[in-house]
Amino acid sequence: MNIKHLMIYLFIFSFLSLTSCIDPYDVNFGQKNNVLVVEGFLTDNYLNPDTIKIQYSVYSEGNVSVSTISSIKASIWAVNSGKETSLIEQKTGGFLPPTDFRINPSEKYTLRFSLPDGQKFESASEQIYTTPPILKVYDKFNAQSRLSDDGKKYFAGNEVFVDFKDTPNQKNYYLWRYTHYERIAHCTTCFNAQYDLKTLGCTIKLATYNRAPYYDYQCSGECYGIFKGKLVNVMSDVVSDGDLVTGRLVAKIPYHYMYGCLVEVQQMSISPQNYTFQKNLELQLQSTGGLADTPAAAIVGNINNLTNSASKVVGYFGVVSIQKKRYWVDRKDDTGEYDYILSHPPVEEPADPRDLTRPPMIKCVNSATRTPVKPIDWQ
Repeated sequence: MNIKHLMIYLFIFSFLSLTSCIDPYDVNFGQKNNVLVVEGFLTDNYLNPDTIKIQYSVYSEGNVSVSTISSIKASIWAVNSGKETSLIEQKTGGFLPPTDFRINPSEKYTLRFSLPDGQKFESASEQIYTTPPILKVYDKFNAQSRLSDDGKKYFAGNEVFVDFKDTPNQKNYYLWRYTHYERIAHCTTCFNAQYDLKTLGCTIKLATYNRAPYYDYQCSGECYGIFKGKLVNVMSDVVSDGDLVTGRLVAKIPYHYMYGCLVEVQQMSISPQNYTFQKNLELQLQSTGGLADTPAAAIVGNINNLTNSASKVVGYFGVVSIQKKRYWVDRKDDTGEYDYILSHPPVEEPADPRDLTRPPMIKCVNSATRTPVKPIDWQ
């Protein structure tokens, strides 16, 4: 993310019909900044709850990075009953509710947390809204689904759509997100190096006569990549109250391979305030990535610093109901050039008859971005 990109002025859309205003906060990126970022939902998806992330977005020397914070104490406070539930800190960062936690539809919830330096924070209260079910999921192949970063070519992909029935006689606001799973063949890429079985890393320097700038190493067993959609996708029912909504585009899946992949689509009803925040985020971040990749005007949401009111917090805490469906993209109609999952054509290290340990096979290690376990509904 370069300075020119960071300093682009954000046009702010005005939502006069909503009950509260969520404003951008113009972070001065001309100097080093640590911006506190909060993101995550309290959901009724109890088997796979959202991780609530509290972290710093750090700008330094023209780059933006994420810095985790240890020893945070965080909880969920039920406004009406006064009950407070401690959140459980994860080893990988972030917080989860206890496994027995359940949302009360008539309750309002607030996120509370304190930093190691004593600063205390609290969100505005949020409540859950009923989400209508997804009636249908389908896809269409598009040979020009995505423009390359340099704007010189288009990549093909499968565009995924949903149909659903809007709840009549009330204002509704929707948010979609998706995860897609791909079977991956290569578990490690070494640039200008070979994989070292002793160090378990790319530490063997390539010979100067080697023609390939990189080698890709096959997985030793089944491995599935996990890809989260980064673009924000929201809608108001202002022109579709009570209607059957058809053909809502919810995902663009790159044409990585000729065989199929699995997509999980999540549909959520959100509060008017959350919609305002997400819409501003949609306008600003479509080309930059996640919320923590703070651009020129970071969006202040519903988190307040109780210790220092002048200190702004980026992000939003929401309470949502999730409707989800898994859909198999068979790619039977896909044609054309692959949008390589490695961002380059695979090049494997040649076999060495003098050393049967080469090239090595790499273990698929379970993480947030891959798993050796076959996803549910994989075909």
